[in-house]
Amino acid sequence: MLHNLWIAKDTGECLFHKKYGSIDHDENLITSFLSAIEIFAQNVDVGCDLLQTKNYKFIYVTGTNTVTVACVDVNDDESDVRNDLISIQVEFHSRYANELIDWRGRIEHFSSMSSFVDDHLSKYSSDLSNIGNRRLELTPMIVKKQMKFKLSQQQEKVISLLKYKGTATLNDIVKLMKLTEPDAEKATRALLYHNVIQQVPSA
Repeated sequence: MLHNLWIAKDTGECLFHKKYGSIDHDENLITSFLSAIEIFAQNVDVGCDLLQTKNYKFIYVTGTNTVTVACVDVNDDESDVRNDLISIQVEFHSRYANELIDWRGRIEHFSSMSSFVDDHLSKYSSDLSNIGNRRLELTPMIVKKQMKFKLSQQQEKVISLLKYKGTATLNDIVKLMKLTEPDAEKATRALLYHNVIQQVPSA
């Protein structure tokens, strides 16, 4: 699940913040810390692209004078999120390049990024914890050739089972497709993120 997105100056000031989940702290304090980690990483290596705690991952994308960071659950696959962060950062710089050159501390106009960010990240904001017993189904009208990403072998198995059974739980997928629970969960989360499958609505 996505908890927060921050876009910060490389000096630590928060330019844009979007809260989706449970982490609720002063955004300038958070971005100052995250930017400091990035500066340190650039001094000893080529920068930071991931910071992991016990429960969360902080995924970094660094641009010209800015750092874009998303906080997700520790079990989430960062590769999909990172691709969307890159798109968000490119759009942010496209819109505000001139303001960033001579930035004077005002952040109000950056809020116009909100709908663009939601369009890219709202799919990650659903709480997917404890999905083991939730019923899943293919999204209507999904056709394999329309997918914009290559399916893994595990994802192929999930789709095959749902085509055959109509609906199934993650526990069903583990048992019937002979996948490990971590592999089945990773494949299921990725398919949910890409809207290939969906949770069956409650009756």
